[in-house]
Amino acid sequence: MHALNFLGVGFYLPFFPVWLASKGLSDVDIGYVLAIPILVRVFVASSVTGLGDRLRPNLLLALLNALAAIVYFLLALQAQLIPIAILTALSAIALSGVVPLADVLTTEQVKAGALRDYGRVRLWGSVTFVLSNLVGGYLIALHGAWLIPFVLAGSSSLAALAALQAPSPPGGISSSVRVSAPSARFRLPFWLAVGAAACVNATHAALYAFGSLHWRSLGFSGEVIGWLWAVAVLAEIAVFLVAGSIAARGLAGLRWIALAAVAAALRFGMMSADPGLALTFLLQLLHGATFGCAHLGSLAALSALAPEARRAAAQGRLVAAGALAMGVTTVLSGYLYRQFGPGVFLAMVPVALLGLVLAALAILKARGNTGRGGRI
Repeated sequence: MHALNFLGVGFYLPFFPVWLASKGLSDVDIGYVLAIPILVRVFVASSVTGLGDRLRPNLLLALLNALAAIVYFLLALQAQLIPIAILTALSAIALSGVVPLADVLTTEQVKAGALRDYGRVRLWGSVTFVLSNLVGGYLIALHGAWLIPFVLAGSSSLAALAALQAPSPPGGISSSVRVSAPSARFRLPFWLAVGAAACVNATHAALYAFGSLHWRSLGFSGEVIGWLWAVAVLAEIAVFLVAGSIAARGLAGLRWIALAAVAAALRFGMMSADPGLALTFLLQLLHGATFGCAHLGSLAALSALAPEARRAAAQGRLVAAGALAMGVTTVLSGYLYRQFGPGVFLAMVPVALLGLVLAALAILKARGNTGRGGRI
């Protein structure tokens, strides 16, 4: 399930802009179309994912993937900006709930003892992400950009079938709890944890937007830049493999978010000094902490802090907050990179420190509460 979800993501991110360009869209138009999914995640992800508290999450996940597949098939037939933008928005609405719902299903299985380790399941998403990056390049070189929406439709179709085979949350949630879901409130420690995780995630904005451009300006070859990205994902996979049980540790996950914030401050603070190729490779290894630990820690903490009837909605809130923080930080990074070059990475340090402060406040507010995974 995770592998097929990220198969499409790994193909979309590097190659969907290539398809847009093949349709004759200008650089400005491509920018507008690519901004649509970010806006959708900010305003829609919470509501779409929250439906998983009222419907069977695996059935909802299958429906969302099926809708995305249909939209991608229709998208392949388009050549004008407006219909492309509308269909991109519809696909983004469907896909906004896919990853968080898959996380909900997996963490519920782990909490019930049906699965031993979240990380060893989720790591296959990272593996297929890398493989689809690599294979996609060869496919497009051989056959052209026309096949991109068809590959995306195919991956979503397979993901829908996989979701239908995924087990429902063990024991389910009683109908009375589902009815009371909207009235169950998220308390302050929950919002502090969401803010902390969103800040740590947003520290990657400058790297994602300008990392390759800056490394190229330093004279790094395309092959070296590719390996710098690959090393980061391998570090992420290693964390999921070795420390995936973090996702089942409840409120202790807040400490892992704090650790990720410290690692982000170190990583991007040093990166701003252009430390050379060897040290840049070492800093990329910290992606295992800045992304991997933050992701696992946020799953653990939110699972403990969210009301039982609103765990899907909790994941939706995290996605929306993360998208908002990432979007704002990405826009600011554009201005900062133009003015200060590598200094843009230094600007990520206060964002990381804000995440650290919010995580510390969440720990203080939740201290003594064992949540569902043990004391902090």
